[in-house]
Amino acid sequence: MANPGMYTALTLLILVSCCRCSMWEWGPDLEGPWCAKRPFGEQCCDDRNDDCSVPILGTECYCDVFCNATAYDCCPDYWSLCHGITRRPSPTPFTTLPPRTTRFPSSITRNDCVKDGITFNPGEKLQDNCNECICEVYAGPPRRYEWRCADDVCLIRPSKIDAVNHGGHSWKAANYSSLWGLSLQDGVKYRLGTFPLEVNVVRMTPIRVKLDEVIPESFDARVKWKDLIHPVMDQGNCGASWAFSSTAVASDRLSIESEGAIKDELSPQHMLSCDVDKQLGCEGGYLDRAWWYLRKRGVVTEACYPYTSGQTTKAGDCQIAPRQRQGTCPSGAIYKIEKRYKATPPYRLRPLEREIMKEVMDNGPVQATFQVKEDFYMYKSGVYRYSNLSRDEAPENRLSGYHSVRIIGWGVERTPQGDINKYWICANSWGTDWGENGYFRIARGVNESDIESYVIGAWGKVTGDVRLRRLLQRNRRRRISSGKKFRSLRTCGRKQRRRNGGRCRRHKKKHKKQKKKLFEKL
Repeated sequence: MANPGMYTALTLLILVSCCRCSMWEWGPDLEGPWCAKRPFGEQCCDDRNDDCSVPILGTECYCDVFCNATAYDCCPDYWSLCHGITRRPSPTPFTTLPPRTTRFPSSITRNDCVKDGITFNPGEKLQDNCNECICEVYAGPPRRYEWRCADDVCLIRPSKIDAVNHGGHSWKAANYSSLWGLSLQDGVKYRLGTFPLEVNVVRMTPIRVKLDEVIPESFDARVKWKDLIHPVMDQGNCGASWAFSSTAVASDRLSIESEGAIKDELSPQHMLSCDVDKQLGCEGGYLDRAWWYLRKRGVVTEACYPYTSGQTTKAGDCQIAPRQRQGTCPSGAIYKIEKRYKATPPYRLRPLEREIMKEVMDNGPVQATFQVKEDFYMYKSGVYRYSNLSRDEAPENRLSGYHSVRIIGWGVERTPQGDINKYWICANSWGTDWGENGYFRIARGVNESDIESYVIGAWGKVTGDVRLRRLLQRNRRRRISSGKKFRSLRTCGRKQRRRNGGRCRRHKKKHKKQKKKLFEKL
Protein backbone atom coordinates (compact mmCIF):
# COMPACT_ATOMS: atom_id res chain seq x y z
CA MET A 1 0.00 0.00 0.00
CA ALA A 2 1.39 3.40 -0.99
CA ASN A 3 2.43 5.93 1.62
CA PRO A 4 -0.31 8.59 2.00
CA GLY A 5 2.26 11.36 2.36
CA MET A 6 3.99 10.26 -0.81
CA TYR A 7 0.60 10.31 -2.65
CA THR A 8 -0.18 13.84 -1.46
CA ALA A 9 3.22 15.12 -2.47
CA LEU A 10 2.93 13.51 -5.87
CA THR A 11 -0.50 15.09 -6.41
CA LEU A 12 0.75 18.58 -5.54
CA LEU A 13 3.75 18.09 -7.78
CA ILE A 14 1.45 17.23 -10.71
CA LEU A 15 -0.76 20.25 -10.01
CA VAL A 16 2.12 22.72 -9.74
CA SER A 17 3.81 21.35 -12.83
CA CYS A 18 0.54 21.65 -14.76
CA CYS A 19 0.29 25.29 -13.72
CA ARG A 20 3.51 25.89 -15.60
CA CYS A 21 2.20 24.18 -18.71
CA SER A 22 0.67 26.10 -21.59
CA MET A 23 -3.01 25.64 -20.87
CA TRP A 24 -6.23 27.30 -21.72
CA GLU A 25 -6.79 30.44 -19.62
CA TRP A 26 -9.89 32.31 -18.60
CA GLY A 27 -10.53 36.04 -18.90
CA PRO A 28 -11.25 38.47 -16.05
CA ASP A 29 -14.98 38.16 -16.76
CA LEU A 30 -14.89 34.63 -15.27
CA GLU A 31 -12.89 35.18 -12.09
CA GLY A 32 -15.79 33.91 -10.03
CA PRO A 33 -16.79 32.94 -7.50
CA TRP A 34 -17.50 29.44 -8.82
CA CYS A 35 -16.24 26.68 -6.53
CA ALA A 36 -16.69 29.11 -3.66
CA LYS A 37 -20.45 29.10 -4.34
CA ARG A 38 -20.72 25.41 -3.46
CA PRO A 39 -21.89 24.44 0.06
CA PHE A 40 -19.32 24.88 2.81
CA GLY A 41 -17.22 21.74 3.19
CA GLU A 42 -17.99 20.67 -0.39
CA GLN A 43 -16.18 23.44 -2.23
CA CYS A 44 -13.12 21.33 -3.10
CA CYS A 45 -13.33 17.58 -3.69
CA ASP A 46 -10.64 14.89 -3.64
CA ASP A 47 -10.11 12.30 -6.37
CA ARG A 48 -12.73 12.21 -9.13
CA ASN A 49 -16.19 13.45 -8.18
CA ASP A 50 -18.45 14.19 -11.15
CA ASP A 51 -21.02 15.86 -8.87
CA CYS A 52 -18.42 18.39 -7.69
CA SER A 53 -19.36 20.88 -10.45
CA VAL A 54 -20.77 24.36 -11.07
CA PRO A 55 -22.79 25.52 -14.15
CA ILE A 56 -20.83 27.93 -16.37
CA LEU A 57 -21.52 29.27 -19.88
CA GLY A 58 -23.98 26.56 -20.77
CA THR A 59 -21.76 23.71 -19.57
CA GLU A 60 -20.02 22.77 -16.27
CA CYS A 61 -16.68 23.39 -14.61
CA TYR A 62 -15.31 21.18 -11.81
CA CYS A 63 -13.79 21.59 -8.35
CA ASP A 64 -12.22 18.14 -7.90
CA VAL A 65 -8.60 17.05 -8.35
CA PHE A 66 -9.49 15.15 -11.52
CA CYS A 67 -10.48 18.40 -13.30
CA ASN A 68 -6.90 18.76 -14.57
CA ALA A 69 -6.03 15.09 -15.04
CA THR A 70 -6.90 14.69 -18.74
CA ALA A 71 -8.82 17.74 -20.00
CA TYR A 72 -8.65 21.13 -18.38
CA ASP A 73 -12.19 21.75 -17.06
CA CYS A 74 -11.41 23.25 -13.65
CA CYS A 75 -13.43 26.22 -12.47
CA PRO A 76 -11.59 29.57 -12.74
CA ASP A 77 -11.24 29.90 -8.94
CA TYR A 78 -10.28 26.22 -8.38
CA TRP A 79 -6.53 26.89 -8.06
CA SER A 80 -6.78 29.81 -5.66
CA LEU A 81 -9.55 28.33 -3.51
CA CYS A 82 -8.46 24.71 -3.34
CA HIS A 83 -4.65 24.99 -3.56
CA GLY A 84 -3.82 28.60 -2.72
CA ILE A 85 -2.15 29.12 -6.08
CA THR A 86 -2.75 32.51 -7.70
CA ARG A 87 -3.00 32.43 -11.47
CA ARG A 88 -3.07 35.54 -13.59
CA PRO A 89 -6.25 35.69 -15.73
CA SER A 90 -5.94 36.22 -19.46
CA PRO A 91 -6.24 39.87 -20.63
CA THR A 92 -8.89 38.72 -23.10
CA PRO A 93 -12.07 40.60 -22.06
CA PHE A 94 -14.49 37.72 -22.64
CA THR A 95 -14.11 33.98 -22.30
CA THR A 96 -15.76 31.07 -24.10
CA LEU A 97 -15.10 27.65 -22.64
CA PRO A 98 -13.81 25.06 -25.09
CA PRO A 99 -16.01 21.98 -25.58
CA ARG A 100 -15.19 19.17 -23.16
CA THR A 101 -14.44 15.98 -25.11
CA THR A 102 -12.94 13.57 -22.61
CA ARG A 103 -15.20 13.95 -19.63
CA PHE A 104 -18.95 13.35 -19.38
CA PRO A 105 -20.47 13.46 -15.90
CA SER A 106 -21.42 9.97 -14.96
CA SER A 107 -24.38 11.21 -12.92
CA ILE A 108 -26.11 12.73 -16.03
CA THR A 109 -28.14 9.92 -17.51
CA ARG A 110 -29.51 11.38 -20.74
CA ASN A 111 -29.38 14.22 -23.25
CA ASP A 112 -32.78 15.74 -24.10
CA CYS A 113 -31.30 18.44 -26.36
CA VAL A 114 -32.86 17.05 -29.52
CA LYS A 115 -34.35 18.98 -32.44
CA ASP A 116 -35.70 17.39 -35.63
CA GLY A 117 -33.96 14.12 -34.76
CA ILE A 118 -30.57 15.77 -34.22
CA THR A 119 -28.92 15.58 -30.79
CA PHE A 120 -27.06 18.72 -29.72
CA ASN A 121 -24.07 18.88 -27.38
CA PRO A 122 -24.01 20.89 -24.15
CA GLY A 123 -23.46 24.57 -24.84
CA GLU A 124 -24.78 24.45 -28.42
CA LYS A 125 -27.51 26.89 -29.46
CA LEU A 126 -30.39 26.98 -31.91
CA GLN A 127 -33.06 29.48 -32.93
CA ASP A 128 -36.68 28.44 -32.25
CA ASN A 129 -38.83 31.02 -34.03
CA CYS A 130 -38.05 34.27 -32.16
CA ASN A 131 -36.36 32.60 -29.17
CA GLU A 132 -32.75 31.45 -28.76
CA CYS A 133 -32.27 28.09 -27.01
CA ILE A 134 -29.10 26.70 -25.41
CA CYS A 135 -28.40 23.12 -24.27
CA GLU A 136 -27.68 23.25 -20.53
CA VAL A 137 -27.58 20.98 -17.47
CA TYR A 138 -30.90 20.52 -15.72
CA ALA A 139 -30.35 19.89 -12.01
CA GLY A 140 -33.14 17.34 -11.90
CA PRO A 141 -33.82 14.94 -10.55
CA PRO A 142 -32.74 13.26 -12.67
CA ARG A 143 -29.81 15.37 -13.86
CA ARG A 144 -29.84 15.67 -17.63
CA TYR A 145 -29.13 18.01 -20.52
CA GLU A 146 -32.12 19.92 -21.88
CA TRP A 147 -33.00 23.10 -23.75
CA ARG A 148 -33.19 26.44 -21.97
CA CYS A 149 -35.02 28.94 -24.23
CA ALA A 150 -35.85 32.65 -24.07
CA ASP A 151 -39.53 33.36 -23.45
CA ASP A 152 -40.32 36.19 -25.91
CA VAL A 153 -43.78 36.38 -27.51
CA CYS A 154 -43.33 35.62 -31.21
CA LEU A 155 -45.01 37.57 -34.00
CA ILE A 156 -46.04 34.39 -35.83
CA ARG A 157 -47.57 31.79 -33.52
CA PRO A 158 -48.65 28.47 -35.04
CA SER A 159 -51.14 27.88 -32.22
CA LYS A 160 -52.94 31.14 -33.08
CA ILE A 161 -52.96 30.27 -36.78
CA ASP A 162 -54.67 26.96 -36.02
CA ALA A 163 -57.13 28.64 -33.65
CA VAL A 164 -58.17 31.20 -36.29
CA ASN A 165 -58.43 28.70 -39.14
CA HIS A 166 -60.50 26.22 -37.13
CA GLY A 167 -62.46 28.65 -34.99
CA GLY A 168 -65.19 29.74 -37.39
CA HIS A 169 -63.74 33.19 -38.02
CA SER A 170 -64.45 35.27 -41.12
CA TRP A 171 -60.79 35.23 -42.15
CA LYS A 172 -57.87 32.85 -42.51
CA ALA A 173 -54.37 33.06 -41.04
CA ALA A 174 -51.01 31.87 -42.37
CA ASN A 175 -47.30 31.80 -41.62
CA TYR A 176 -44.99 34.26 -43.41
CA SER A 177 -41.27 33.60 -43.76
CA SER A 178 -40.61 37.36 -43.78
CA LEU A 179 -42.17 37.66 -40.29
CA TRP A 180 -41.00 34.33 -38.83
CA GLY A 181 -38.33 34.84 -36.18
CA LEU A 182 -39.56 38.29 -35.13
CA SER A 183 -40.97 38.90 -31.68
CA LEU A 184 -44.30 40.68 -31.21
CA GLN A 185 -42.35 43.64 -29.88
CA ASP A 186 -40.26 43.65 -33.09
CA GLY A 187 -43.46 43.61 -35.16
CA VAL A 188 -44.85 46.68 -33.41
CA LYS A 189 -41.51 48.46 -33.76
CA TYR A 190 -40.54 47.58 -37.32
CA ARG A 191 -43.75 46.73 -39.22
CA LEU A 192 -46.04 49.61 -38.20
CA GLY A 193 -44.74 53.11 -37.54
CA THR A 194 -47.64 55.56 -37.23
CA PHE A 195 -47.73 57.48 -33.97
CA PRO A 196 -51.06 58.00 -32.17
CA LEU A 197 -52.72 61.22 -33.26
CA GLU A 198 -52.16 64.30 -31.12
CA VAL A 199 -55.13 66.01 -29.50
CA ASN A 200 -55.10 69.04 -31.80
CA VAL A 201 -55.08 66.77 -34.86
CA VAL A 202 -57.97 64.67 -33.59
CA ARG A 203 -59.97 67.88 -33.14
CA MET A 204 -59.49 68.75 -36.82
CA THR A 205 -62.94 69.64 -38.18
CA PRO A 206 -64.02 67.09 -40.80
CA ILE A 207 -65.61 68.12 -44.09
CA ARG A 208 -69.12 67.08 -45.04
CA VAL A 209 -69.44 65.01 -48.18
CA LYS A 210 -72.50 65.54 -50.34
CA LEU A 211 -74.56 62.33 -50.61
CA ASP A 212 -76.80 62.90 -53.61
CA GLU A 213 -76.50 59.61 -55.49
CA VAL A 214 -76.86 55.90 -54.94
CA ILE A 215 -73.67 54.26 -53.72
CA PRO A 216 -72.99 50.85 -55.30
CA GLU A 217 -72.71 47.68 -53.25
CA SER A 218 -69.08 47.24 -54.27
CA PHE A 219 -66.37 49.49 -55.66
CA ASP A 220 -62.68 49.12 -56.48
CA ALA A 221 -60.52 52.10 -57.41
CA ARG A 222 -58.24 49.75 -59.38
CA VAL A 223 -61.14 49.05 -61.71
CA LYS A 224 -62.49 52.60 -62.12
CA TRP A 225 -59.04 54.14 -62.57
CA LYS A 226 -57.24 51.30 -64.29
CA ASP A 227 -53.44 51.68 -64.33
CA LEU A 228 -53.67 54.84 -62.18
CA ILE A 229 -53.64 53.19 -58.73
CA HIS A 230 -50.08 52.42 -57.65
CA PRO A 231 -49.07 48.91 -56.57
CA VAL A 232 -48.31 47.74 -53.05
CA MET A 233 -44.80 48.44 -51.75
CA ASP A 234 -42.87 46.75 -48.93
CA GLN A 235 -41.61 48.82 -46.01
CA GLY A 236 -39.54 45.86 -44.75
CA ASN A 237 -38.17 46.08 -41.22
CA CYS A 238 -38.70 49.81 -40.86
CA GLY A 239 -41.58 51.47 -39.01
CA ALA A 240 -42.43 53.74 -41.92
CA SER A 241 -46.15 53.29 -42.62
CA TRP A 242 -46.57 57.03 -41.96
CA ALA A 243 -44.38 57.79 -45.00
CA PHE A 244 -45.60 54.93 -47.22
CA SER A 245 -49.33 55.63 -46.86
CA SER A 246 -48.92 59.39 -47.29
CA THR A 247 -46.84 59.16 -50.47
CA ALA A 248 -49.05 56.37 -51.86
CA VAL A 249 -52.27 58.37 -51.43
CA ALA A 250 -50.61 61.46 -52.93
CA SER A 251 -49.35 59.37 -55.89
CA ASP A 252 -52.82 57.94 -56.57
CA ARG A 253 -54.53 61.31 -56.32
CA LEU A 254 -52.03 62.94 -58.69
CA SER A 255 -52.59 60.20 -61.28
CA ILE A 256 -56.38 60.49 -61.02
CA GLU A 257 -56.51 64.30 -61.06
CA SER A 258 -54.12 64.54 -64.01
CA GLU A 259 -56.15 61.92 -65.89
CA GLY A 260 -53.06 59.76 -66.26
CA ALA A 261 -50.65 62.51 -67.29
CA ILE A 262 -48.75 61.94 -64.02
CA LYS A 263 -48.09 58.33 -63.12
CA ASP A 264 -44.97 58.80 -61.01
CA GLU A 265 -44.67 56.95 -57.71
CA LEU A 266 -43.60 59.30 -54.94
CA SER A 267 -40.62 58.32 -52.81
CA PRO A 268 -41.26 57.26 -49.20
CA GLN A 269 -37.48 57.22 -48.69
CA HIS A 270 -37.30 60.95 -49.42
CA MET A 271 -39.86 61.68 -46.73
CA LEU A 272 -38.34 59.14 -44.34
CA SER A 273 -34.81 60.57 -44.58
CA CYS A 274 -35.59 64.27 -44.91
CA ASP A 275 -38.73 64.88 -42.82
CA VAL A 276 -36.93 64.89 -39.48
CA ASP A 277 -38.84 67.58 -37.57
CA LYS A 278 -40.16 65.61 -34.57
CA GLN A 279 -40.24 62.48 -36.75
CA LEU A 280 -38.27 59.35 -35.84
CA GLY A 281 -37.72 57.76 -39.23
CA CYS A 282 -37.86 53.97 -38.98
CA GLU A 283 -39.10 54.26 -35.40
CA GLY A 284 -42.31 56.03 -36.41
CA GLY A 285 -43.78 59.36 -37.42
CA TYR A 286 -46.84 61.63 -37.29
CA LEU A 287 -49.22 61.83 -40.24
CA ASP A 288 -49.93 65.54 -39.88
CA ARG A 289 -46.21 66.34 -40.10
CA ALA A 290 -45.86 64.03 -43.10
CA TRP A 291 -48.54 65.99 -44.95
CA TRP A 292 -46.96 69.27 -43.84
CA TYR A 293 -43.70 68.16 -45.46
CA LEU A 294 -45.52 67.18 -48.66
CA ARG A 295 -47.23 70.57 -48.76
CA LYS A 296 -44.20 72.73 -47.95
CA ARG A 297 -41.20 70.80 -49.30
CA GLY A 298 -42.53 68.25 -51.75
CA VAL A 299 -41.27 64.76 -52.54
CA VAL A 300 -39.40 63.38 -55.55
CA THR A 301 -40.15 60.13 -57.31
CA GLU A 302 -39.16 56.59 -56.33
CA ALA A 303 -36.96 56.44 -59.43
CA CYS A 304 -35.01 59.45 -58.13
CA TYR A 305 -34.80 58.42 -54.46
CA PRO A 306 -35.25 54.62 -54.18
CA TYR A 307 -36.22 52.92 -50.94
CA THR A 308 -33.43 51.26 -48.93
CA SER A 309 -34.41 51.52 -45.27
CA GLY A 310 -36.27 48.20 -45.33
CA GLN A 311 -32.94 46.39 -45.33
CA THR A 312 -30.92 48.76 -43.12
CA THR A 313 -33.69 49.54 -40.54
CA LYS A 314 -32.29 53.10 -40.57
CA ALA A 315 -33.80 56.22 -42.13
CA GLY A 316 -30.41 57.38 -43.41
CA ASP A 317 -29.17 60.89 -44.09
CA CYS A 318 -31.15 63.23 -46.32
CA GLN A 319 -29.60 63.38 -49.79
CA ILE A 320 -31.81 66.08 -51.32
CA ALA A 321 -31.79 69.72 -50.24
CA PRO A 322 -35.13 71.32 -49.26
CA ARG A 323 -35.01 73.78 -52.17
CA GLN A 324 -32.83 71.89 -54.60
CA ARG A 325 -33.45 72.86 -58.23
CA GLN A 326 -30.79 70.94 -60.13
CA GLY A 327 -28.09 68.32 -59.77
CA THR A 328 -28.40 64.57 -59.47
CA CYS A 329 -30.74 62.23 -57.61
CA PRO A 330 -29.54 59.71 -54.99
CA SER A 331 -30.12 57.05 -57.67
CA GLY A 332 -27.73 58.86 -60.03
CA ALA A 333 -30.47 60.12 -62.36
CA ILE A 334 -30.73 63.78 -63.33
CA TYR A 335 -32.73 65.78 -60.80
CA LYS A 336 -35.77 67.56 -62.28
CA ILE A 337 -37.65 70.18 -60.29
CA GLU A 338 -40.86 69.37 -62.19
CA LYS A 339 -40.65 65.84 -60.77
CA ARG A 340 -40.86 67.13 -57.20
CA TYR A 341 -44.53 66.95 -56.27
CA LYS A 342 -46.46 68.59 -53.46
CA ALA A 343 -49.92 68.29 -51.93
CA THR A 344 -52.65 70.62 -50.72
CA PRO A 345 -53.50 70.71 -47.01
CA PRO A 346 -55.16 67.40 -46.08
CA TYR A 347 -58.80 67.27 -45.11
CA ARG A 348 -60.43 64.90 -42.67
CA LEU A 349 -63.57 62.92 -43.41
CA ARG A 350 -66.25 62.29 -40.84
CA PRO A 351 -66.17 58.73 -39.42
CA LEU A 352 -69.29 57.80 -41.39
CA GLU A 353 -69.29 54.78 -43.66
CA ARG A 354 -71.23 56.31 -46.57
CA GLU A 355 -69.25 59.56 -46.61
CA ILE A 356 -65.96 57.67 -46.76
CA MET A 357 -67.36 55.53 -49.60
CA LYS A 358 -68.49 58.60 -51.54
CA GLU A 359 -65.08 60.26 -51.16
CA VAL A 360 -63.23 57.18 -52.43
CA MET A 361 -65.66 56.79 -55.33
CA ASP A 362 -65.38 60.45 -56.41
CA ASN A 363 -61.76 61.37 -55.71
CA GLY A 364 -59.74 58.21 -55.16
CA PRO A 365 -58.03 56.33 -52.30
CA VAL A 366 -57.88 57.82 -48.82
CA GLN A 367 -55.52 57.34 -45.91
CA ALA A 368 -56.78 55.51 -42.82
CA THR A 369 -55.13 54.90 -39.45
CA PHE A 370 -56.07 51.84 -37.42
CA GLN A 371 -54.91 49.81 -34.44
CA VAL A 372 -53.00 46.66 -35.35
CA LYS A 373 -53.48 43.90 -32.81
CA GLU A 374 -51.44 40.75 -32.29
CA ASP A 375 -53.34 38.51 -34.72
CA PHE A 376 -53.37 40.87 -37.73
CA TYR A 377 -49.81 40.00 -38.80
CA MET A 378 -50.99 36.46 -39.60
CA TYR A 379 -53.89 37.57 -41.86
CA LYS A 380 -54.04 35.66 -45.14
CA SER A 381 -57.52 36.12 -46.63
CA GLY A 382 -61.16 36.89 -45.82
CA VAL A 383 -62.76 39.75 -43.90
CA TYR A 384 -60.64 40.61 -40.88
CA ARG A 385 -62.15 41.04 -37.44
CA TYR A 386 -60.09 40.92 -34.28
CA SER A 387 -60.20 37.34 -32.98
CA ASN A 388 -59.50 38.25 -29.34
CA LEU A 389 -57.85 34.85 -28.84
CA SER A 390 -55.32 36.33 -26.40
CA ARG A 391 -57.87 37.94 -24.09
CA ASP A 392 -56.91 35.74 -21.12
CA GLU A 393 -53.16 36.03 -21.66
CA ALA A 394 -50.62 38.43 -20.16
CA PRO A 395 -50.51 42.03 -21.49
CA GLU A 396 -47.20 41.41 -23.26
CA ASN A 397 -49.02 38.84 -25.43
CA ARG A 398 -51.44 41.53 -26.62
CA LEU A 399 -49.15 44.37 -27.69
CA SER A 400 -50.63 46.64 -30.35
CA GLY A 401 -49.64 49.70 -32.33
CA TYR A 402 -50.97 52.11 -34.96
CA HIS A 403 -50.57 51.64 -38.69
CA SER A 404 -51.70 53.69 -41.69
CA VAL A 405 -52.87 52.29 -45.03
CA ARG A 406 -54.89 53.21 -48.12
CA ILE A 407 -58.60 52.47 -48.44
CA ILE A 408 -59.20 51.86 -52.14
CA GLY A 409 -62.70 50.35 -52.21
CA TRP A 410 -65.34 48.23 -50.53
CA GLY A 411 -67.58 45.23 -51.07
CA VAL A 412 -69.88 42.61 -49.59
CA GLU A 413 -69.22 38.93 -48.90
CA ARG A 414 -72.11 36.49 -48.50
CA THR A 415 -71.37 33.35 -46.53
CA PRO A 416 -72.96 29.90 -47.11
CA GLN A 417 -74.85 30.44 -43.84
CA GLY A 418 -76.53 33.51 -45.30
CA ASP A 419 -74.50 36.09 -43.35
CA ILE A 420 -73.41 39.33 -45.02
CA ASN A 421 -69.94 40.63 -44.33
CA LYS A 422 -69.40 44.23 -45.41
CA TYR A 423 -65.74 45.16 -45.85
CA TRP A 424 -63.23 47.80 -46.89
CA ILE A 425 -60.49 46.96 -49.40
CA CYS A 426 -57.18 48.27 -48.09
CA ALA A 427 -53.66 48.39 -49.53
CA ASN A 428 -51.00 47.49 -46.97
CA SER A 429 -47.24 48.16 -47.22
CA TRP A 430 -45.86 44.70 -46.37
CA GLY A 431 -45.23 43.49 -49.90
CA THR A 432 -47.33 41.36 -52.24
CA ASP A 433 -46.52 38.08 -50.49
CA TRP A 434 -48.59 39.14 -47.48
CA GLY A 435 -52.40 38.92 -47.33
CA GLU A 436 -54.37 38.98 -50.58
CA ASN A 437 -51.47 40.00 -52.86
CA GLY A 438 -50.57 42.80 -50.49
CA TYR A 439 -54.17 43.88 -49.81
CA PHE A 440 -56.57 43.00 -47.00
CA ARG A 441 -60.26 43.25 -46.33
CA ILE A 442 -61.53 44.51 -43.00
CA ALA A 443 -65.06 44.77 -41.58
CA ARG A 444 -66.88 47.92 -42.71
CA GLY A 445 -69.41 50.08 -40.90
CA VAL A 446 -68.47 48.94 -37.37
CA ASN A 447 -65.19 50.89 -36.99
CA GLU A 448 -63.23 47.64 -36.69
CA SER A 449 -59.88 48.38 -34.98
CA ASP A 450 -60.63 52.13 -35.39
CA ILE A 451 -60.28 51.91 -39.19
CA GLU A 452 -62.99 54.57 -39.70
CA SER A 453 -61.97 56.93 -36.89
CA TYR A 454 -59.43 59.04 -38.75
CA VAL A 455 -59.60 59.09 -42.55
CA ILE A 456 -57.65 61.65 -44.61
CA GLY A 457 -57.82 62.90 -48.19
CA ALA A 458 -55.64 65.38 -50.09
CA TRP A 459 -55.05 66.73 -53.57
CA GLY A 460 -51.74 66.80 -55.38
CA LYS A 461 -49.79 69.82 -56.62
CA VAL A 462 -47.19 70.28 -59.37
CA THR A 463 -44.35 72.75 -58.81
CA GLY A 464 -42.44 73.05 -62.09
CA ASP A 465 -44.62 72.03 -65.03
CA VAL A 466 -47.05 74.86 -65.88
CA ARG A 467 -49.12 72.70 -68.25
CA LEU A 468 -49.71 69.99 -65.66
CA ARG A 469 -50.41 72.54 -62.94
CA ARG A 470 -53.15 74.12 -65.06
CA LEU A 471 -54.56 70.67 -65.84
CA LEU A 472 -54.84 69.84 -62.14
CA GLN A 473 -56.45 73.20 -61.35
CA ARG A 474 -58.99 72.84 -64.14
CA ASN A 475 -60.03 69.35 -63.08
CA ARG A 476 -60.21 70.40 -59.45
CA ARG A 477 -62.40 73.42 -60.22
CA ARG A 478 -64.73 71.15 -62.18
CA ARG A 479 -65.07 68.86 -59.16
CA ILE A 480 -65.79 71.74 -56.80
CA SER A 481 -68.29 73.35 -59.13
CA SER A 482 -70.16 70.09 -59.54
CA GLY A 483 -70.67 70.01 -55.79
CA LYS A 484 -68.73 66.84 -55.14
CA LYS A 485 -66.66 68.33 -52.34
CA PHE A 486 -69.36 70.00 -50.29
CA ARG A 487 -72.77 68.93 -49.19
CA SER A 488 -75.58 71.39 -48.53
CA LEU A 489 -74.91 73.46 -45.42
CA ARG A 490 -78.58 74.22 -44.76
CA THR A 491 -78.54 73.44 -41.08
CA CYS A 492 -80.46 76.42 -39.72
CA GLY A 493 -83.57 75.94 -37.64
CA ARG A 494 -87.25 76.35 -38.53
CA LYS A 495 -87.50 79.91 -37.14
CA GLN A 496 -84.52 81.14 -39.13
CA ARG A 497 -85.93 79.66 -42.34
CA ARG A 498 -89.22 81.50 -41.74
CA ARG A 499 -87.32 84.78 -41.27
CA ASN A 500 -85.36 84.21 -44.49
CA GLY A 501 -88.30 83.17 -46.59
CA GLY A 502 -87.58 79.46 -46.27
CA ARG A 503 -83.89 79.79 -47.09
CA CYS A 504 -80.70 79.67 -45.02
CA ARG A 505 -79.01 82.77 -46.47
CA ARG A 506 -76.24 82.94 -43.88
CA HIS A 507 -75.19 79.37 -44.60
CA LYS A 508 -75.27 79.92 -48.34
CA LYS A 509 -72.84 82.80 -47.88
CA LYS A 510 -70.65 80.55 -45.75
CA HIS A 511 -70.79 77.92 -48.50
CA LYS A 512 -69.62 80.43 -51.12
CA LYS A 513 -66.96 81.77 -48.77
CA GLN A 514 -65.53 78.26 -48.25
CA LYS A 515 -65.42 77.68 -52.01
CA LYS A 516 -63.66 81.00 -52.57
CA LYS A 517 -61.14 80.30 -49.83
CA LEU A 518 -60.36 76.90 -51.29
CA PHE A 519 -59.82 78.37 -54.78
CA GLU A 520 -57.38 80.89 -53.32
CA LYS A 521 -55.27 78.02 -51.95
CA LEU A 522 -54.95 76.34 -55.34
